[in-house]
Amino acid sequence: MGTIKYISKTITENAESTKWSATKGDINLNASKEVMLQSGDKVKYNQYEPEESKACSCKVHSKVRNFKELVAIVKDAEDMLIRNGITEVGERINTLRGIYYGSLWSVDYANEKSSSRNIAFTVYTGSSVKYDARIKLKCSVNCKGNLFHTLYSSAEVFDTPYKALDFGHLIIGLDSRRSWASRRAKIPTQGGTGLELNTWVGDLGGGVGFLSNLRVTNSKKRAKSIFPVGGSSYGSMVNLEGDIGAYVAGMDEKYPEKIVDSTAHFNTIHEILQDYFINKWNNRAFYFMAMLGGRVSNNEIKYEKETLIMECADKIEDFARWYLGNRMRDKNSGGIEDFGKASQHFKPVSEEVAAIFIEALIHTVKKPSDMITARTDPNPKRPGESTLSKAYRGGHDLYEKLKEKLQKY
Repeated sequence: MGTIKYISKTITENAESTKWSATKGDINLNASKEVMLQSGDKVKYNQYEPEESKACSCKVHSKVRNFKELVAIVKDAEDMLIRNGITEVGERINTLRGIYYGSLWSVDYANEKSSSRNIAFTVYTGSSVKYDARIKLKCSVNCKGNLFHTLYSSAEVFDTPYKALDFGHLIIGLDSRRSWASRRAKIPTQGGTGLELNTWVGDLGGGVGFLSNLRVTNSKKRAKSIFPVGGSSYGSMVNLEGDIGAYVAGMDEKYPEKIVDSTAHFNTIHEILQDYFINKWNNRAFYFMAMLGGRVSNNEIKYEKETLIMECADKIEDFARWYLGNRMRDKNSGGIEDFGKASQHFKPVSEEVAAIFIEALIHTVKKPSDMITARTDPNPKRPGESTLSKAYRGGHDLYEKLKEKLQKY
């Protein structure tokens, strides 16, 4: 059992045990029928009634370079959204989320061109993207401002080379937290709640799927490789920081172990961000570990490391199956035999990745000025035969026996 003092003032170890229970609940994948009813890449400007006599005076923004500038541009974006009738903070969160995930104009769709991913984000978040940010972030059809394009190109924000977060991950986390189902109900067979799949389970599970496929031909490929300090995929530092921010920004400090809707405590997104950077940043890993299952008492967090690792590994492994299967289908990059071979690595790689993740969080609880990244480098574990690989091997052996017999006739 590990015990860590809030803001790293005291670190102790004792024998007390705390059991962590996985989130209970269930949700049907077909629960959301309101999926992707969007109008393609064309922007319909007939929603505007531009004031022809009034020239546009909107500011032209530069790419965001630090956390202070992120807060400022989000405030400007909110002002424009309110001006265009989006007065409810939850709907503003949803609109900005659509810049990055779950819409036909999002960064993710531009990179992946995957309608199935858009549908998944809709189901995981518990809402479709209601408003087109390309329209709602302009004052009129003749607007000279560039709020949409600046936010689009500023998903990853670096305050310093070693202090950063992915704003796209944070904002989809805030959108997911608006839904009780996304916060609490597990998606069957996929490893977690919608919020988890939109953030850390999705990132690390995707990394496990990717690495398991590599392990088929390179058994020595290390799990630490999916935790780069630079880069933008899987367990990269900027991704993990965005994932933790997705939980901690706008939280209720009175109940640090609870995952709550940020709109119950804040009326604007930029205030959520400002509060996170100023008041929550140094305790972000502490709060996140509490939400994973650590027990907070008298400003200390008590946790059972091995239990956390195995619970996280189970979630990550389940999502890895979905990720790699969908990836092979969408990219036409493998068949059932390839998937079966990769599946033998899901469990060991998940355990390695989960161990790195939990150790990274513990390190940052103790040293909150340090980034969340890999601090350990476990040796690759041996693969184990999965249900799928057994089934494939059995079918293949039967086929070979039948073929041998048929040759006699």
